[in-house]
Amino acid sequence: MELTVASLIGELGLSLVSGQEAAQAHVRFVHSTELADPIPWLKGGELLLSTGLQLAGPKAQREFIDRLADHQIAGLGFGTGFAHRRVPAALLAAARKRAFPLFEVPYELPFIAITERAFAHLLDERYEMLQRNMVGDVLSEALTGHLYPEDLQARLRPFGIGEQVAVLAFRTPDPSAAAATVERTLASEGVPGLVAIRGGLLCAVVDPTGTSGSAPLEPIALARKIRGELSERFGEVRAAASRPAATHSLRMSFHEARCALEAVRLRNGDAPDVASYEDLGAFQLLLSLQDDEALLSYCRSVLGPIEQGEGEYGDELVRSLDVFIEHNGHWEKAAGALFCHRHTLRYRIRRIEQLTGRDFSSARDRIEFWLALRGRELAR
Repeated sequence: MELTVASLIGELGLSLVSGQEAAQAHVRFVHSTELADPIPWLKGGELLLSTGLQLAGPKAQREFIDRLADHQIAGLGFGTGFAHRRVPAALLAAARKRAFPLFEVPYELPFIAITERAFAHLLDERYEMLQRNMVGDVLSEALTGHLYPEDLQARLRPFGIGEQVAVLAFRTPDPSAAAATVERTLASEGVPGLVAIRGGLLCAVVDPTGTSGSAPLEPIALARKIRGELSERFGEVRAAASRPAATHSLRMSFHEARCALEAVRLRNGDAPDVASYEDLGAFQLLLSLQDDEALLSYCRSVLGPIEQGEGEYGDELVRSLDVFIEHNGHWEKAAGALFCHRHTLRYRIRRIEQLTGRDFSSARDRIEFWLALRGRELAR
């Protein structure tokens, strides 16, 4: 179970005095502090415990809350019975104004009891993450395409996956933290499957046939429900779903969902809430190539001169090429995404033209660069 301010104080028998909604955010760590400004030593997401020894007046108390809220600290447990008999009025008012999670820690409850309880939860989370990464190894092995169909089915059977699969893919700011939400949603829907992180994507491999006696699942509808759950907790989330397919086609199902997600990213303002095979566009051509060696051979013919002709700098040139194309040849935007000057980017693109003998003013050459970049991803 994911550690939040709300879940922690619920176990301890404490109550929030402000910030009920924000108390559902994930707690990354717990710190005790008596500094008036602890921010330089924090990363965000921590739960702080303090007796307010340095917060003598209303101004200092208000500024303290503002610092914590601005730095996205998860919450504050304020210990009473030391420097303050109760939670100061100015501190409470500031917390309520910012909807910042605040709770009183009575004198009888030592901070160490809170930190021990929190660390136990965090250790459980680490263990679950380790298990999830091991599950990720199953997905990684399946994506190599080297497993026989019967071996792949045997590896997936313990997760409740039978003869058919569908892959749901989510692009979220924090896949590791969001994985638990996906698992809970699948469990609440009674959907068997595994959750793993692959290439920065949060993926759910599910059996679309449904549980015994239930109707078949609609992958897009399920992805839409999970996306809603994730968006409430983690902000902007993009989602995609593959079509149901035979289990031995898991690799293609994964790439179908991933490519659909990529395809709608390139569209301007009219992307669906859940991408699908209908949104693949030119990616459909790449996915239709079943021979990885043939695909890699094509990619090497286009990109090989860049990678081989410039040594380690070749990787930077390829990355610059990718970003330049994804920004539709817009020099300023592409240079900004690469954190370089536009003149530096112009030099890199000219160098790519020299190495490959291709010309960016040619539509055919631009298309071949794009196909090679995307094809290389599919064949990895």
